[in-house]
Amino acid sequence: MKKLFTLLISGLFCCLVLTSPAQQRTVKGKVTAEDGSPLPGASVSIKGTNLGTITDAEGDYSLNVPPDAAVLVFSFIGYTSAEVIIGSREVI
Repeated sequence: MKKLFTLLISGLFCCLVLTSPAQQRTVKGKVTAEDGSPLPGASVSIKGTNLGTITDAEGDYSLNVPPDAAVLVFSFIGYTSAEVIIGSREVI
């Protein structure tokens, strides 16, 4: 019984290790106002998830995006939120 349990656990461990999750990719960019000035502290999130980040002092962001993610949501206080389709782009 102990050998069977050990074999079962070993098999499960091998399946978990050998089954790699789909590769995430990094999407990055810069959030700016209409006049081109950077928006530090703007929110960038993946629509329908709780995954996101905020922009740095220069308005730059970088976000790890799962392969099934379709839309980024950009928001900032005092501005209308914008939704952008990710597609195959790495810079948005």
